[in-house]
Amino acid sequence: MQNYIKLLAVIIITFFIYSCSNDQSPTEDNDALPPQIEEAKNDMAATNEPNSAPKYDFRGAKWGMSMEEVMESEKDEPSIKSENSLDYSTFMMGMQTQIGYTFKDNKLIRAGFFFLIKPETQNEYVDNYLKNKEELTKVNGKPVIDTVQQKDPSKTIDQANMGQATCNGEVIHAAQWDLPATDIQLVLRGENSECILTILYISEEGMRQMLSDRTKNQKQGL
Repeated sequence: MQNYIKLLAVIIITFFIYSCSNDQSPTEDNDALPPQIEEAKNDMAATNEPNSAPKYDFRGAKWGMSMEEVMESEKDEPSIKSENSLDYSTFMMGMQTQIGYTFKDNKLIRAGFFFLIKPETQNEYVDNYLKNKEELTKVNGKPVIDTVQQKDPSKTIDQANMGQATCNGEVIHAAQWDLPATDIQLVLRGENSECILTILYISEEGMRQMLSDRTKNQKQGL
């Protein structure tokens, strides 16, 4: 996909995170690899064959699928279903996880994983981010964006306190991979003294929609 966006949009996209439900008990998922990595490795094997294409863009779904088709691709019922989105609750790698799908005109345009990780130490949040980045890099190559940004660049943050600074919202970690049909964005940020890790998969239509929404918000002063 053409590299439409740089760091600013990587940060903006985190606010398009899918809705979460606390009313549903997540199901157990025995993924041996980080979310989407196993499926992505299978897809990469397919792309190594001449004139072939990945079977799926996200889990068992492809961009443009209808909501009904995406629901058929998931083994469980959604925890939340709205007019333009589906959310599934699960556990992956020992972390409570939301799997979110977003639709426009009943066509899948964006999907992703939303983790609320609670390790024993705050620096483990950063370790989990780095592990996911390493695995995504193995599958997709070097990211086109790989950055750590401080809210206040003049402030010195000791590496031993990086987890705490991230959870407090002082630091954001972001990486992006541009694939032919998909942008993948890995983001670790802080909110309400909690660290939030997301992996977002965005189609070309999803990217256009995100930029259009951002332009409208700017015009409205939001």
